Amino acid sequence: MTNNEMTPAIAVPVAFLVLLSCWTLQARPQPILRDLVTEPAVLTVGPGKKFSTIATAVAAARNVDTIEVQAGTYIDDYVSINKNITLRAVGGTVEMVSTGMIPNGKAIFITNGDITIDNFSFSGAQVINRNGAGIRYERGNLVLNNCYFHHNENGLLAAPDVIDSIKINYSEFAFNGFGDGQSHNLYVNGVASLIIDSSYFHDADVGHEIKSRALNTIVRNSRIYDRNSTASYSIDLPNGGNAAIQNNEIEQGPNSQNFVIISYGEEGNLHSGTKFVVSNNMIVNHKTDSSLAVRNSTTAVAYIADNKFFGFTSNQIAAGRNMQSGNQFLAIEPVLKEQIP
Repeated sequence: MTNNEMTPAIAVPVAFLVLLSCWTLQARPQPILRDLVTEPAVLTVGPGKKFSTIATAVAAARNVDTIEVQAGTYIDDYVSINKNITLRAVGGTVEMVSTGMIPNGKAIFITNGDITIDNFSFSGAQVINRNGAGIRYERGNLVLNNCYFHHNENGLLAAPDVIDSIKINYSEFAFNGFGDGQSHNLYVNGVASLIIDSSYFHDADVGHEIKSRALNTIVRNSRIYDRNSTASYSIDLPNGGNAAIQNNEIEQGPNSQNFVIISYGEEGNLHSGTKFVVSNNMIVNHKTDSSLAVRNSTTAVAYIADNKFFGFTSNQIAAGRNMQSGNQFLAIEPVLKEQIP
């Protein structure tokens, strides 16, 4: 057989294969534009926006996206966030209000990821076991800017996560706590670090204003006032760790449930860090019985320096191992500035 005689026999299968190939390419699902875009997207929530609820926007978001939420009140919009995203209020504060028992049994927001939240408020959180929170932190790096937590069973309740951090900036925690002494304005379990900066904590209901089991805790440039509430400790660090309490205004109210203002290591199970510094604070005592500014229950040394005290004697500054220097006793009661610094 010659080459010319072979051509018709080969041409038919070749043509069929070419046609099949073209059909396969056309039938294959084509990527949508959203899959082709690599830069972060901005999703919008609110009246007239693409999404009417925060929960649906979070479900549609991808890692590193930003969700911009129109200011207003969002009722029972419960969200579990398992992505690395930013939520940002636009045009004012986004008010997250819970009106009954939270179905997830935990919080208005549950966070699992590297998440930043700007200018949100959380209120009304309650669950059957009495520790409902505005936010329940599970893991990741959480940053809160200009947020307000009020009238929840817990303001923020954080699970242990020894590699990640929580940062709270220019935020307010007030009137949180079920009233049983087991719930608090802020309760952070064993995260790598808790940093509170330029924030305002006040009026906890029986519980503590700040309770941190973090390996490293920094509270600075903030105001922590009991006022007329029944709050217990102003700052409780029950497992010790590295801690710096610096440049704050701290007030123990007349109805406080505890005579100690700052407590360190009283529960044992201590973290390895042993640096405990209380410096450059103004600490005011309005409790009539024998209050104590700092109680150190560990073998580490508490460094208490350059603070200003009102309503204390020299014997009420510290118990436990400590070194003091540069502290002052004020004769005139300072005026408390009841707002975010």
